[in-house]
Amino acid sequence: MVDSVSPVSPAAQRMRRYRRRREAGQQCITLTLHEYQVWGLVACGFLAEDQRQNREAVADALRAYLSEYVMPPIE
Repeated sequence: MVDSVSPVSPAAQRMRRYRRRREAGQQCITLTLHEYQVWGLVACGFLAEDQRQNREAVADALRAYLSEYVMPPIE
């Protein structure tokens, strides 16, 4: 007997990620940065120069910048 497991559709995967983010109190946004802003993350030490084209690295650097300088955790 062959188990027939249907693959999960891309739409279902997106919905699962959305629900996990929502449950964690997170939001997903699209943000356009100017090159000088990315260089600013490098200058502040949040981003390595060779990672400027790595979208995930830039997102991580921006989150770190926001956490440290703009929005400290509310206690």
